[in-house]
Amino acid sequence: MDNLNIYGIGTDIIEVQRIKNAILKFSGFRERIYTAREISYCENKKNPSAKYISYAQRFAAKEAVAKALGTGLGKHVFFSEIEVINRDSGKPEINLYGKSKNFCMANFISEILISLTGTKDYGAAFAIAVRT
Repeated sequence: MDNLNIYGIGTDIIEVQRIKNAILKFSGFRERIYTAREISYCENKKNPSAKYISYAQRFAAKEAVAKALGTGLGKHVFFSEIEVINRDSGKPEINLYGKSKNFCMANFISEILISLTGTKDYGAAFAIAVRT
């Protein structure tokens, strides 16, 4: 990571209860916001509160990525096209799809670094978009 060429940075924080309420109240919320792999990851948490913390962290990550890209969500970048996965080591990584990936390719963004954190009340993320 020597000599990073930073395109942009972004951060976000969200209340876990807000995400939990949206999942429980709005049919299809999860499928509009999260990929199938993210849903599987969160739903497989043994502790129900950890499940909603993971959802909140991923929501915050998607917002942070959109901020790092300087686009916001809805024109060039979309919730369902930003995916947070975890390596076996636990390190989170970002995968992009569709228009979101095309936007990054057009702007020579080669990687998005992400850091997640959470408590029982909040999920938060910090993103750095890196150019080649």
